[in-house]
Amino acid sequence: MNITKTEFKDRYYKILRGYVETHEEKYLMRSEDLGYELVKFNVPPEDIIELHETAVSRLTTELPPKRMMESVGFLSTPLVEVMMAYGLAFRRWIEDLEKNKQELMVYSEELQYSNQLKELFADILRHDLLNPASLINGFVGILLELEDDEKKKSLLSNIEKSNINLINIIEQAAELAKLDSVTGLDFSADDLGVILRNIADEFTPEFEKKEMTICLETEGRYPVLVHSTIKLVFANLVSNAIKYSPKGSHVEISISDSDDQWQACVKDRGSGIPEEDCEFIFKRFSRLDKAKKGSIRGKGLGLAIVHKIVTLHNGSVGVDSNFPEEGSTFWVRLDKAQVS
Repeated sequence: MNITKTEFKDRYYKILRGYVETHEEKYLMRSEDLGYELVKFNVPPEDIIELHETAVSRLTTELPPKRMMESVGFLSTPLVEVMMAYGLAFRRWIEDLEKNKQELMVYSEELQYSNQLKELFADILRHDLLNPASLINGFVGILLELEDDEKKKSLLSNIEKSNINLINIIEQAAELAKLDSVTGLDFSADDLGVILRNIADEFTPEFEKKEMTICLETEGRYPVLVHSTIKLVFANLVSNAIKYSPKGSHVEISISDSDDQWQACVKDRGSGIPEEDCEFIFKRFSRLDKAKKGSIRGKGLGLAIVHKIVTLHNGSVGVDSNFPEEGSTFWVRLDKAQVS
């Protein structure tokens, strides 16, 4: 059964309107399903942007201006979900082809097209989504400076916060799309202790803002062969430790010897993660139950990036409970470098 372009447009419009009006995650799940179908019916990624633009234009004519202003921070979220699902579905199709070498030879052109798609996703996310979102942020900042009415300023502040969150999602989605096309990295010798100290220093203002303290336990040298992207791993883990730990709490960063690997740990004092959910939090399309204590809300992009980068380093990453204490300990294991 073929699906027409008009039917896709109607389905995406219903998803967008439903999410804008309710902010319920069931609409994001539907946008993921739509992403898979777009691959199934060979819809090119350029048409996804057209679906979104058409839906936004239609929504603009049907919703009051005030409602559109309040919803500006939610408009692009379904689009990000559709595009990420599209990329995942296309990658799975390629992985199925790789299982059969003979088919891989036949579909070599499709493999090349896959990498081009991933590059296109990253470009679309960075330019077609990030630029408008940045412009919105600039305009909201100007309006906040000019506005005296406290109620309106509160509304504008909420828009600003939502838009900043959207910018973070777009940047992370673009980074993940770029990493998906990488099969190997060029490594150089570095000191894991120095990397962690530099990351800790960079987050000093955030620690001070939440009146938090940090302890970095390192002694001597910790030689590793890594790519510069490894800094994103620890920046993400430290950022999460700050985000999910209470004000005035303490974060510990340490390195320990694990046979032929170094194990770096980031220990927070948050509400913790249920043991049954620990294996899922590094997967892009797995969402933890919001009703459970300790569940993390969000798109899961940051930890998906962490997992991808560590995997490219032939390392491993995981999380353990601090029980009976509060919080969790995220750990990363990386191969030691031979010191001459």
